Amino acid sequence: MKTIVVATDLTSNSNKAAHFAARLARDQGASLILVNIYRFWPANPAEVVGDYPLSTEEMRDNHQRELDSLANSIRKEYGSGIVLEALTEEGYVIPTVQGIVAEKKADLLVMSPVGSAPDGAQIMGSVATDMVTQTTVPLLIVPPSQEYGPFKNAVVGIDLDSPPDAFVVDNLLRFAKRFGCVVNVISVHSQPDEPSIKKRAERIRHLLASVPHTFTVLKGEEVYETLLDFTVSTKADLMMMIPQEHGWLWSIFNEGESQRMARLTEIPLLIVVR
Repeated sequence: MKTIVVATDLTSNSNKAAHFAARLARDQGASLILVNIYRFWPANPAEVVGDYPLSTEEMRDNHQRELDSLANSIRKEYGSGIVLEALTEEGYVIPTVQGIVAEKKADLLVMSPVGSAPDGAQIMGSVATDMVTQTTVPLLIVPPSQEYGPFKNAVVGIDLDSPPDAFVVDNLLRFAKRFGCVVNVISVHSQPDEPSIKKRAERIRHLLASVPHTFTVLKGEEVYETLLDFTVSTKADLMMMIPQEHGWLWSIFNEGESQRMARLTEIPLLIVVR
């Protein structure tokens, strides 16, 4: 892992994710890029009458100043050895972050699932949950209550009706090896004893052979609750998921389910993509 990008809206909860990413970058020997995206509204009525409080340049300078302050606090707390860059850009958050991720050839994107508002996500929090189905690189969503610590025990949800290809599994295994964690795979199926399902499960087991792992197939249909219960029972400190289109896991990432998953899980959630 060479480059980690963390997107922050400069709220306290979002900045906690930045500190989490800083420690992860230090442990992985990766460079860290702090990104803040702001939106300038030139059609604001206040601007039309000449009373608009900030120009584009002033708004950018203010955001950059706050981001630099965050960068300095990270350097002070974790040492000057971290290669750190702080970027402020104007634009819509998701496409702008995606552009930076592509330009910097990032290996991982880190975001917080909630802003600082007590009753829900603010800008970056809602964007983080929307990013789940749009990210082009692995996405780590870090709850604000999460203290940093080495990942030791990961839960992975896999849909055996629409199993991931070997390339995605290989990417998942790279993270497991980097983190040095045990991989506990769970799949929920209404007919787990079907020969075709057993065959697919064996294929996944074969792909996981290079890392310590367990594999559990449970009968049922309540995917969300089963995943969270399994996470608690295995004392997991990381949840890893693969957005598999048209399967039961895909429903979690559509129609508001991704928001529920990303906001309610109490441990970091890593979305693994190809």
